[in-house]
Amino acid sequence: MLQYNPSLEVVSPVDASQPSDPFMVLVPAGAKYTKDITFSTSSVNVNGAATNARNYLTIVAKTAATDILTLDGTLIS
Repeated sequence: MLQYNPSLEVVSPVDASQPSDPFMVLVPAGAKYTKDITFSTSSVNVNGAATNARNYLTIVAKTAATDILTLDGTLIS
């Protein structure tokens, strides 16, 4: 299965100053999923000062799993 995301401006046009590129990702079979994932992010240099980059995450899950899906220990709806 493929998951397509047109861009942040289309999906959530709340902050047009933070555009994102469209992407498509291959969603693996359920047997290949893992229960815990850690993402590493980096800081960026803005006007000589290190600051956290704004990162976005698209989560693809079965509808039945949405009541147990958490991010940093907080339930995601």
